[in-house]
Amino acid sequence: MSGLGISAIAISTWYYKFNTPEYDQLLTEPELLSHIWDDTTIGEIGEMYRKQFSDENSERKLIKHLSDYESTEITTITEVLRKQITDDYNKGNTVMVDGWVLSRTEARQCALFSLTQTN
Repeated sequence: MSGLGISAIAISTWYYKFNTPEYDQLLTEPELLSHIWDDTTIGEIGEMYRKQFSDENSERKLIKHLSDYESTEITTITEVLRKQITDDYNKGNTVMVDGWVLSRTEARQCALFSLTQTN
């Protein structure tokens, strides 16, 4: 019986740690930054952000942060992300990465992009 309990804990821990949750791929596409940067630069900025903020160095945590927004009447993920980015700048929720001042949302999108490109 105790072996069964240990197995249940081990399996659920493994599933949580190694299973990547499903999410909208638009979370990995920093829309505005893609107009000025190519994929390589976005990935590099993302890697730098993940090194600066090592507590956010996983797909699961980044997805959680990018998906953690108040319920609104906005219907598309693109609109939600645009609003989050505007709110970040208005609230001073910004980070400096490689000399660029980015909203936290933009930086997290770059970080998520960098993780998806290495898999």
